[in-house]
Amino acid sequence: MKIVQVLATSGGVGGLEQHTFNLVNEMSLQHEVHMIAHPCYAEKFNEHVHFHPLDFARSRWNIFLLWQLKSLINQLQPDIVHAQAGKAAELVSKIKSWLKPVKVVTTVHGTKKNKSAYLVGDAVIAVSKALTKGIPPEKAHIVYNGVYVQPSLTDAQKQALKTDIDQQFPGLDAGKKNVMCIGRLEPVKNIALLIQAMQDVDANVYIVGDGSLRQTLEQQVIDLNMQNRVAFLGFRTDARDLVQLADVVVLSSDREGFPLVMVEALQADKAMAATKVNGVIEWLPEAYLADIGDVQGLQQAIQNALNAHAQHDFQPLFAKAKAELTVAAMTQQTLNIYEHLLKA
Repeated sequence: MKIVQVLATSGGVGGLEQHTFNLVNEMSLQHEVHMIAHPCYAEKFNEHVHFHPLDFARSRWNIFLLWQLKSLINQLQPDIVHAQAGKAAELVSKIKSWLKPVKVVTTVHGTKKNKSAYLVGDAVIAVSKALTKGIPPEKAHIVYNGVYVQPSLTDAQKQALKTDIDQQFPGLDAGKKNVMCIGRLEPVKNIALLIQAMQDVDANVYIVGDGSLRQTLEQQVIDLNMQNRVAFLGFRTDARDLVQLADVVVLSSDREGFPLVMVEALQADKAMAATKVNGVIEWLPEAYLADIGDVQGLQQAIQNALNAHAQHDFQPLFAKAKAELTVAAMTQQTLNIYEHLLKA
C-alpha cells in the first residue's frame, strides 16, 4: 500500500505532531509511506519514511502552496491520502477535485465547531468519541492515540531523578507525596486551576513544561504562599521518566482531543485526576473527574486519587491502556480503515 500523510503544522511538537510521527514511523515498517510536512520535522521520521518538505507556514489559501501540494500528491500517485487535523484537511479539500483518483482519510484531533473540511475524507477518524459529533456515522471511526510503552526505571534511576529535583528545589518537603502535571503553560491547559485546587492538598506539585504563562503562574504560587510546595521543572526531554516519580498525575485542561499525558500516566500505573475533557471522560472513573474550571471539584478528585484505594480502582485501566493505547494498536486500526476503503 502506498500512503501519503499530510501534516500542515509548522513548528512545535504537541499531541497532534507526536501522534503523526509515531503513526508514520510504525506504518513505514510495513508499507510505502510518504510524509508531506514542514521541513522542521524532517528529523522526526525513520529511514523508511519518504519525507517531502513543504512550507506549511503559508496560509491555507496560498495558491502556490495548494499547487505544490496537488502536484506532489499527483506525482506520488498514492492509494491513500491521510490529512492530519484541520489545516491539512482543508488544504486537501481545496485540491481534491484536481487529484488523480485516490481514497482520502482525515483525522480530527481536537474540538472543532465546523467539521466541513474533514468531510472530504472517505473516512474520518476521531481520536475520541466526542469528536465524532457532526460526522456522518458511515464515515466516522474512533482510533485512540497510542504511545510506545516506556521502560520502567530502576529504583536507583528513580532515586537519582528525585535527588536531582530535590537539589534544584531545596524548599520542597521531600517527604510529601507528589502531584504532577505535564503540558504547555498556555491558557488551554489551565494550570492556574490546578494550583488553586492544590492550596489545601497536602502534597507537592511538579509542573513539567514551559510556555507564555510561566511568569504569571509563578507569581500565582507566590501570591498563594505555595513556594515550598510547587516546583516548575520547565521543558524536559525526560518527561515520561518523570511520570514514574509521581503519586498522581493531574490534567486540568479546558479542552483536549485525546491527551497523550493520560495514556502515558496509565501505562506507568499512575492514578489520575482530571477535568471532564474529551477522551478523559471515556476512560477515567467519575470519582476522579471534575467539571471544567471547577476548583473544588478538581481538589476532591485529586484527594481521591491520592487515597490508597485509587490504585485498586485504576488497576483495570492500567492493563487496558497497556493493551489498547499503544502505537501498534493505533497503527493497525488505521491500516484496517485504509484496507476497507480500498476494497469498497
